[in-house]
Amino acid sequence: MANIKRKKILAISYLFPNSEQPNHGIFVLNRLKAMSKYADITVINPIADSPVHKHIDKFKGLQKIPLQEELLGVHVYHPRFFSIPGHLKSLEVISYRRAVWSIVKTLPADFDLIDLHWTFPDLPTGAWLSKKFDIPFNVTLRGMEAFHLQDSGLRKHIVSYYLKKVDKVISLSEEMAQTANELAETANKTTVIRNGVDTNKFYYLDKKECREKLNLPLNEKIILGVGALIYRKGFDLVIKGLEKIIATKGLENTKFYILGSQGPEGDYRTELNQFIEQHNLQEQVVFVGAVANSELITWYNAADVFCLSSRGEGSPNVLTEALACGTPAVATNVGSVPEIMTSEDNLGYYVENENQNEITNRLIDLLSSEHDRNKQALVFKKYTWDWCAKEVMDVLN
Repeated sequence: MANIKRKKILAISYLFPNSEQPNHGIFVLNRLKAMSKYADITVINPIADSPVHKHIDKFKGLQKIPLQEELLGVHVYHPRFFSIPGHLKSLEVISYRRAVWSIVKTLPADFDLIDLHWTFPDLPTGAWLSKKFDIPFNVTLRGMEAFHLQDSGLRKHIVSYYLKKVDKVISLSEEMAQTANELAETANKTTVIRNGVDTNKFYYLDKKECREKLNLPLNEKIILGVGALIYRKGFDLVIKGLEKIIATKGLENTKFYILGSQGPEGDYRTELNQFIEQHNLQEQVVFVGAVANSELITWYNAADVFCLSSRGEGSPNVLTEALACGTPAVATNVGSVPEIMTSEDNLGYYVENENQNEITNRLIDLLSSEHDRNKQALVFKKYTWDWCAKEVMDVLN
């Protein structure tokens, strides 16, 4: 790539971190940061706004986001676009485009391509700018929710319409690539590239030392789950198998630690606690709460097995982080999980989505066997964000 002229890329994403939400869409920032080594990147992340936003608790913090800021050395513009929470979403096609244009018109008009990281309301704006500047535009599919298939409004039709117009599609999984093709016949312009992982932050550490640091018993068998306490994360599928697990010889001291708090889709803890109480599993399930990103490496290395029991994902960062630490995993067959779990030998197992019995049996298999964690971490170390950026730049070039 050294002999290829550096592209000037205009990256636009509704999903992106900011000073108030540093982990919101952090994977988009991570990829663009890595791509900035090979291309000149300008980032625009419009922020939803309206007179009512300041009166709604979960939106109050948006008012504090600066109009421009530096994140990991990447310069980001945050223009505001008019949005009514929960209503008239199709109007955002216009307000979002106006917000993006308010920035673009002040910049040198010498971009080589437009790089979108979400579908709505990004796609219509990307298509408009592509036509205006006569340059290609591409989109990255980052989750099944990006298709808005359950939407009663116009968004799913808008997404389908503009997917037909986009020049290139990068999908984080074969699952999303297939869905996009069914909606808009995108197969001949789609490449599957999953997320990278920051191996400077996630790597092998001694399990005993990590347990001592977290004050966890050395004689426990620990299953670890990470994510918001919502139905989609499937923590119930692990909990329902704990009775069988602790009845297995040698696994009597097994516990399931869940790192996470209430998510945007609600709080599923009430339902989880009902099952826990009915089956007297209070000693086996530990709700740790939200954990700082910097502390996750210690938890991954302290666990015997990581379990991603989700009912739906894009490219789950928590899975690649755990694998980069050398922790074997059981993961449901969602998003890019099949690509991740088959990328190397002996990473663990991926199982059919929502198959509680198979999840349980595979957890028993891993908890009952030895695993060369240091070797796994060394093997998985190559799947960095730089690896991901090179894969993407090969497609764009």
